[in-house]
Amino acid sequence: MMKTNSEIAHIANEILAKYVKRGGVYKVFPQIMNAESIKFREVQSSSNDFVGALTKGNNGQTYIMINRAIDNEGRKHFTIAHELGHYFLAHQLKQNTFYCSKNEIVEEGLWKDPIEQEANYFASCLLMPEEKVKNAFLGMLSRSRKATINDFLHIKSDWTFGIWVPIRDELTKRYGVSEAALRYRLQQLKLAKFEFES
Repeated sequence: MMKTNSEIAHIANEILAKYVKRGGVYKVFPQIMNAESIKFREVQSSSNDFVGALTKGNNGQTYIMINRAIDNEGRKHFTIAHELGHYFLAHQLKQNTFYCSKNEIVEEGLWKDPIEQEANYFASCLLMPEEKVKNAFLGMLSRSRKATINDFLHIKSDWTFGIWVPIRDELTKRYGVSEAALRYRLQQLKLAKFEFES
């Protein structure tokens, strides 16, 4: 049975409350996986399409595997959070594994497969909790001397891009995410709209 976004956010918030005392959740991925008895592996893959997988061995051991070739740390964190989403949302493993391709773990949009969409939304909520992101974004926006709007930034290839760059740099570092993931999360939360080519 599919979950609503609010149900998914609630599950992500429970995990954050249980495991994250301060800082970005990506810093405690090892503790989360250890507490849940999940073994983590970075694997060399001959497939350029393979990004990550949630799998269960013949002995019942659960594994999260990601492609060692992922060179963007934010993308790597999103992939791990996505696979944790399959685990915490209790998605039924098909053939004992969730093999996720680069087209299914989508930081910046929705995927047509509802299971992958749920895992992507979970990853966004886990890595960038709503209240923390809102407070950080609005706080940084209000400190900008050029900003004249309180709760929404429409970012184009004009002076608004100059406001966006330091906010982007700070928040991608703070949450350990890519710019694509941050932009999508801000749009999900109706905090920003983007009209420029990255």
